Amino acid sequence: AGLPPRHMDSVVALTEALDSGNPNLTVPELARALGACSTPGCRAVLGEPPLVPLPPPALSHQQWVLLTQLLHRDAAVLAPDGSTVALGPLLAGIEVGQKRGSGWPFPTLDPPIDPLYAVTITEALATSFLLARGGDGATLGPAGCWDDVDDPQNYTLLGPPSPVPDAVANGAMDGVLLGTQAAQAPIPLAALLRGYYGTGNATEQGRPRSSYRRRAFGALLGPEALEREVEAMLRVLRVLAPTRELLQEVGPEEAAAMAHRAARDFTQLYVECPPIVPRCMWGARPYRGTPKALTLPLESVFIHHTLSPSAPCHSFRSCSSAMRSMQRFHQDTRGWDDIGY
Repeated sequence: AGLPPRHMDSVVALTEALDSGNPNLTVPELARALGACSTPGCRAVLGEPPLVPLPPPALSHQQWVLLTQLLHRDAAVLAPDGSTVALGPLLAGIEVGQKRGSGWPFPTLDPPIDPLYAVTITEALATSFLLARGGDGATLGPAGCWDDVDDPQNYTLLGPPSPVPDAVANGAMDGVLLGTQAAQAPIPLAALLRGYYGTGNATEQGRPRSSYRRRAFGALLGPEALEREVEAMLRVLRVLAPTRELLQEVGPEEAAAMAHRAARDFTQLYVECPPIVPRCMWGARPYRGTPKALTLPLESVFIHHTLSPSAPCHSFRSCSSAMRSMQRFHQDTRGWDDIGY
């Protein structure tokens, strides 16, 4: 039998099984034991990971294999809203929230940093912009596409990779939001995930909260606060191995400028801009003929609403189906080269 789909529904099923059959180790702690949150900053906040346990009896062999694969550094799952989410920063943020809610004593670092932001986004941003120092390496993005949105197994990036691709950015923002919620009151992890992401690709009960992650994250952590946290993280990384070697020649002014760029670029790309669903995700047909490149700068741009469907779609599956239907009508009936919107 093949592995379960790399979908958030599978993660919810895994957490339900583990919550009921693994009382000595929480799911986020198990994630760290399997390799998630293994960076210097994350270890400084949460400590060394627990020992890798034997496969829990509550999980089938296929579920255990899937879980170990999903907790690799670059692994991600498809969420019901059509976004792709890395589980590492998501579960690290939830673990910090759970520990904060229980009064767990976080270590005192110099300078002080917010542990929730550290394990989700600020170390990732600091490291990404530090590695790109003086070069042309990508610092954020790209997006990617799944081989099959109904049975997602393989995810392919659409451009040169960076330490913070879209999936990591989504997982980090979700980790901040759900970690904040977990700190306020105890809630089973499966219920926390289900309440935020919804379940299934076909639900029409309204858009899940994850659809509004950018707005919610921006309201919680503005660019100025994000910049301060990234700069503080760079100072913490200056004394941790192996990042201290990368920071030996970085002075305070350059570090401050680096933090400013990181916060500015992240906010512009992932908070101020709306998420764009690539054509390969909604199942677009190829363009007919040869596209003609536009001449820049454009004199004007028209943003047009759709005529049909008249009722808004609420799920990734139904929205994707509507897009394919409109493209078929425009290409097959209208005779156009592509969808007209």
